[in-house]
Amino acid sequence: MGIIAGDVLAFPNNAVDIIAARFATLDPDVPEDHILKRPLRNTDPNISIGVFGTLWVPDEDSMEIKGTGFHDPTLDTYTLGVQGFVKDMDEERGLASHSVLSEMIRTMLYRDHPLHVGLAALSTSIGGVTKRYRRSGIRTQRYLSNELEGSWLYLSTLEFWLETESS
Repeated sequence: MGIIAGDVLAFPNNAVDIIAARFATLDPDVPEDHILKRPLRNTDPNISIGVFGTLWVPDEDSMEIKGTGFHDPTLDTYTLGVQGFVKDMDEERGLASHSVLSEMIRTMLYRDHPLHVGLAALSTSIGGVTKRYRRSGIRTQRYLSNELEGSWLYLSTLEFWLETESS
């Protein structure tokens, strides 16, 4: 069977797997089945986290001449969406819970040593090109809130970027 069947994880989904696995250790209020590898929906459980790829951008200034024909960039940047979701019938309690969850997500992405060890070990080899994790960080975190059928919904969407290098 070929690699497209899903037996091999490539960027950014290999990073999504590691990040989601680390979020499963975040807090007892966020059960493992509330960590989803996709964008979140208003029907998802209260206190959920979603992790998913959103964007790939090649560094056009990193092209290297390797023989004839087309050339891949040496550096790529992937953006992952990391969402924190809280649903609560009490507006103030929901807002407070969501603020804490959003801070915990940022703190883990910045400071969790096992996460950074896992990301640093990422590499893939597809089509004769090996890609390796190089560095990562956070760009922004946006907040949304809304009331729907008597429940307050709070959603933060964080942009986590990671850079890879090909050889």
